[in-house]
Amino acid sequence: MARRAAEDDFNIEVLKLMLQLAWSDGRIDEREAGLLLGSARSWGVPEREVAALKKALESNAPPPAPDLALLRDRPDEVFEAARALIASDGQLQASEQEMLEELRIILSPER
Repeated sequence: MARRAAEDDFNIEVLKLMLQLAWSDGRIDEREAGLLLGSARSWGVPEREVAALKKALESNAPPPAPDLALLRDRPDEVFEAARALIASDGQLQASEQEMLEELRIILSPER
């Protein structure tokens, strides 16, 4: 049970990061929203967290900050999710590229 909870925690933090990336250009494209919700469901994220994600997608409030310390344990998976999100709307905005580079630095093992 603890292993599942730890996996849920990791996935929720990845979703928060993906939400921040989606918002980095000032709007969330429906393809980005679809990828976020689809990822949450395919990863088996608890329904209450999926509901919170939907609410965050529908609001204009800043997205919650992810726990970067938790994400540092599995940077390859985080980058894979981030790249998928950025590619989902078919456009690479300068702000998205900048966030990806910042993320690479933040999650690097040397930190």
